[in-house]
Amino acid sequence: TSVGYGDIGPVNIVETVVATMMIIVSGVSWAIVLGQVCGIVGNLDCDEQNFRRTMDELNFMMQDRVIPADLRHRLRSFFLANKIARRRAQQ
Repeated sequence: TSVGYGDIGPVNIVETVVATMMIIVSGVSWAIVLGQVCGIVGNLDCDEQNFRRTMDELNFMMQDRVIPADLRHRLRSFFLANKIARRRAQQ
């Protein structure tokens, strides 16, 4: 099979249960490793991290000061447009 058994397979119920558990544990372990690598690669962009941090701070500030929903939307749109304009200016 594709998990490295080749021609050898479990013979009794204990071997089948152990093999199944090993396959599940190895699958979960691989998923964790891939998730960690994707998280690291996804956080490499310093400018994006700063933008997300700024947006989080903006959202907390608007929540604390009970800003109306329409103004919240306008502020978020402004910050997003500012981010896009900065990227275009850098190119």
